[in-house]
Amino acid sequence: MPTKRNKTLAEISVPLPEVEYNDKILDAIQIALDVRTRCLTFEGTIRSAKTVTSIQIFHLLVQRMRGKYALIAAENYDAIRTNLLQAERGLMTLYPDKYRFVKEEIGGFYVEASTKNGIKEILLCGYADSSKWEKILGKDIEIVLIDEVNIADKQFVDETFARQGATEHPVTIFTLNGDDPQHLVYQERINKSLIVGNCPASTKAEMDNQRTKKRGYLYMWWSFDDNPKLTNEQKRELRHEFPVGSYYHKTKILGERGKWGILIFADYMENSLIQNCFVYDGKNKRIDYSKLDPKFNICKFTMGVDIAEGKASNVFMLTGFDRTYGRAFVLDRLIFKSRDDMGRPVGFKKKTELLRMFLAKHADKKLDFISVDSAEGNYINDLRGENLGVQIIGSYKSTIKQRIDLLIILFNKHRITIDPQCADVYAAYQSSTWAKGKEGIEREDSGAQANDIMDALEYSLTTYMTALTTASNSRGEGARA
Repeated sequence: MPTKRNKTLAEISVPLPEVEYNDKILDAIQIALDVRTRCLTFEGTIRSAKTVTSIQIFHLLVQRMRGKYALIAAENYDAIRTNLLQAERGLMTLYPDKYRFVKEEIGGFYVEASTKNGIKEILLCGYADSSKWEKILGKDIEIVLIDEVNIADKQFVDETFARQGATEHPVTIFTLNGDDPQHLVYQERINKSLIVGNCPASTKAEMDNQRTKKRGYLYMWWSFDDNPKLTNEQKRELRHEFPVGSYYHKTKILGERGKWGILIFADYMENSLIQNCFVYDGKNKRIDYSKLDPKFNICKFTMGVDIAEGKASNVFMLTGFDRTYGRAFVLDRLIFKSRDDMGRPVGFKKKTELLRMFLAKHADKKLDFISVDSAEGNYINDLRGENLGVQIIGSYKSTIKQRIDLLIILFNKHRITIDPQCADVYAAYQSSTWAKGKEGIEREDSGAQANDIMDALEYSLTTYMTALTTASNSRGEGARA
């Protein structure tokens, strides 16, 4: 494989004036373009430039490929669009004259690529939904980029390699943060790679334990220091992003591999998250929200609604925000079973009556919207016909993993406050556990009320996910995810 040497942009033909380079990025590009490279893994910390570099490499490989098809895969289409295609340094942002969306005659979209070898097609596949995999079946795919490969289905990964068998210069690119060392993608693919450059001693030991290496499989580890865009101050802040010793600190900040504990959120929560969100006047009367709370500056409001069947609970969750949607406040909730004391189901009429009562209780607050589980299409349509005076929307289609990450960030950064009357919300997250066999991906859903509470809160938050996970924001309505 190529050895390190001084390189220029002209030597490797990288016409990207918008992107900054360093030796690490140039090494990665040169290695990827070597005809002997078959599979290239980028693992490491967050904000390490590994994803941006993989996008540049993918572009260069697509531009030279002879076959008709390439593939970009991530958890779902939203992740592909926001993280890989239309991000600040996404494929279509960096090379707008080379790529465009094309609507398929039947189905979704693909990206058309203009190359010196003619027009190519970049297939887009969300690996979380096996029904979408037909995009890759029966096609010879030369170049593959799988983002966050550690949460991809093993069968999907195996299928992508099988699809490359008849192509001229097949290359697969993996990106990921650290995960459970026993993960199959390590055991069957990544650990069979040769290490290029440095990596943590613990990772090197695990890679060295796999003595049988596969030809053309290469591994590069990335850290904050490899990102030419980050300032020293930003790096210092990132190193204190999560508590030392927590899973997220080990995998996202140190860039090492690690295993989740049983509890999901407990490492990131403190008792100080439960506070009194209200300021009282001299007569112990709550101050009118319309005057803005001088203590917390709560001036925006949403409501999340989780509608349940059977023995589960229905939850209405009132959430407040500051004017930038950068901090969240759990203010009130109404919880009731789907069956009354006589065992009879609580129907739409009763649920809507209780919703009206909850809205009347908070009539002094102007809500941005009521966000209802997007899977409850019929209930959403019914509510829209009830003239409640509030916009009814389907919940933002974030994955369970994205919602978990959002709450971990909010808890750890103390950007969410829970009123004492909502202590059951705090307790729900304190006791939340991983689904067996899906640690790091999905939380356990035992049908307990705690899951319904968490769902309702998250429906009220995820529309503003971007603002809530950004250090500072003054965009107001533009803060929606």
